[in-house]
Amino acid sequence: ILLRTGSRGRDVLELASEILKEFGNARGLSRATEEEMMAISGLGESKICVLMAALELGKRAYSGKKEPEEGLPWEKRLSTLAVELAGEEREYIVALYVRKDGTLITDDVISYGGPDGAFLDVKYFLRRAVRLDCSGLVLVHNHPDGSLRPSREDRMLTDYLAGRTKMLDIRFIGHYVAANGEYASIQLPPGLESGD
Repeated sequence: ILLRTGSRGRDVLELASEILKEFGNARGLSRATEEEMMAISGLGESKICVLMAALELGKRAYSGKKEPEEGLPWEKRLSTLAVELAGEEREYIVALYVRKDGTLITDDVISYGGPDGAFLDVKYFLRRAVRLDCSGLVLVHNHPDGSLRPSREDRMLTDYLAGRTKMLDIRFIGHYVAANGEYASIQLPPGLESGD
């Protein structure tokens, strides 16, 4: 239906079959680059734009990606965020800014990188927290490889942020790794658990 027409010498069903043969399924197609799609005879820019838009709408509908509702407990947002980040091919770092009562002020994708990591601008992260006058911070990042095991760098970042947020009198609630729709906490350093 989205393709509407075939191409010279083949009908729309044959074109759709070739696309499925090449990419396997909708997930495979959603990961394809524009150049990879252009390699299929009969797929021009307009058809590729329609396909990409439909795939993005499908992703958003499936993940329930939307603005967090006012007063949502941060733990609930963490759960939905783990699902939203599932299947992403690159690493995203998301900050949850939390009120004193544990409800979410907002969340932000504060960085993204490649499949092997992302850079966190700590000054931006903390400046935003101060501007929002939040009482607590949660950091979440995904592992595109599907592992919930924190890396050495993940643990070092957790220790560093726990110390910096304490200096700002902001509770560092935790740092979480998300993968495959699940999440795991990275242990906070002794003496800094739950913002002590």
